[in-house]
Amino acid sequence: MNSRERIAAVVALEQPDRVPVAPLIDHFAATYAGISNAELMDHGDKRIAAVLKTMRELGPWDMTFIADTANAYLLKMGVLARLRLPGHELPANEIHQFVETEFLKPEDYDLLIKLGFFRFMMAVTGRNHPELAGVGNIFKIISSLLEMRRHRQMVEAAGAVLACGFIHPGPLFEAFSFGRGLGPISLDLFDRPEKIKAASQAWVQASTRMAILTARFIGEPRIFIGLSRSSPVNISPAHFEEFVMPELEYMIHAFMDAGVTPLLHCDSDWTRSFPMFKRFPAKKCILELDGFSDIFKAKEVLGDHMCIMGDVPAYLQAFGSKDEVMAYCKRLIEEVGKGGGFILSTGCSIPANAKPENVKALAEAVEEWGWY
Repeated sequence: MNSRERIAAVVALEQPDRVPVAPLIDHFAATYAGISNAELMDHGDKRIAAVLKTMRELGPWDMTFIADTANAYLLKMGVLARLRLPGHELPANEIHQFVETEFLKPEDYDLLIKLGFFRFMMAVTGRNHPELAGVGNIFKIISSLLEMRRHRQMVEAAGAVLACGFIHPGPLFEAFSFGRGLGPISLDLFDRPEKIKAASQAWVQASTRMAILTARFIGEPRIFIGLSRSSPVNISPAHFEEFVMPELEYMIHAFMDAGVTPLLHCDSDWTRSFPMFKRFPAKKCILELDGFSDIFKAKEVLGDHMCIMGDVPAYLQAFGSKDEVMAYCKRLIEEVGKGGGFILSTGCSIPANAKPENVKALAEAVEEWGWY
């Protein structure tokens, strides 16, 4: 089997020839390739070269991100919060930071309803990053899309597949929580519920269409959906059902109807919400866990329903021994990977200070124990 066939098999809960490997890479690529984080974030050619070098030398990997989450332009366009970037507001080797202040105001719900998703995003981006204001930014968007399509082709030429053709910021609560702040938006759930619901309609419908069109243009029929702020750690199940689930169901069904696989990137602890994921169609999604959820419980609850991806923890990659990483990978392969439906990955991003031998251990563990 090749990499694309392996990924397709595990999404369908079929047993491939071996467990696929797909770490989530961003700033570690700079560390390993010997470039600064500023270079990684600001220069597309250096970014993809660093990712490919890491994948070749610490792999083989079946699927990879292309440091999308360390792409300065994409972060400016997609994250509704103020940023501090290496080489600009921060020293060149620092990791980028989000400044969670109340950048978005209550009246921005009305602005979204009035302008619609795309014009709203352009307006807020211009407010946050004046250098991206105006029609000239349209040409930067086109250039960025062409670059991502070229990078997808380079990943495939190296023997892997791209993890996603679009990174969706998630339902409105997720996206606005960065710009409003988690505290203020949590109060909005009580103080402005109808306003949030009205804005959510403007948000989800247009953003979903844009995600599908972009994934088709890039040429990779998977879409990453960011989920963290709406986890049961932060909001109640009742609020999740009222404000988040309707959008999530809309997105997932629209993606599936378009032939796109949703990749649910679930940071934070979602363990008690695992039964909720059974409401999505079976054998169509990837559930990616970051080390805080109980991935072994996920196998128990969802193993016959959706593909599970994860979850070698960041602390183990950075501070553990190679033997400890190998042992944890072995357990993941034997328990979560039993019968298929599993992708061995990291718990969210590979930390920038990970030990190279610990990253390499994922591929070595699959070679040792991952063949069916």
